[in-house]
Amino acid sequence: MLNEKLLDVLSHPADGAISIVTSGDDGPHVVNTWNSYITVTPDDKLLIPASGFVKTERNLSTHNDATLSIASREIEGYRGKGTGFIVKGTTRFIKSGEDFEFMKEKFSWIRAVLEITVTSAKQML
Repeated sequence: MLNEKLLDVLSHPADGAISIVTSGDDGPHVVNTWNSYITVTPDDKLLIPASGFVKTERNLSTHNDATLSIASREIEGYRGKGTGFIVKGTTRFIKSGEDFEFMKEKFSWIRAVLEITVTSAKQML
């Protein structure tokens, strides 16, 4: 599901901001993280460390879908340098287990891990 260009954006050493959009009873909610924080699992899930994300977790407990905007000015796009993706997926928060412990080792400050099971990834730029 995840193509090479998206993996290049996620792994590029120049950190880029990632926006995560969820939907709640009061409308859309946006939080941000960095591409260097995201781990891609062998089965193409995205693991995102969560320190805050309290409203995000609340929204996802009733509306399980999230949309991410992932971009880099450093990766070649359709018309030159710079590309971006809209990624959609289903979610869950992990607070124990192997994936949580793996991420906690990398990011000691986390309280949970947001797992995204990607359902679509469309290149926009």
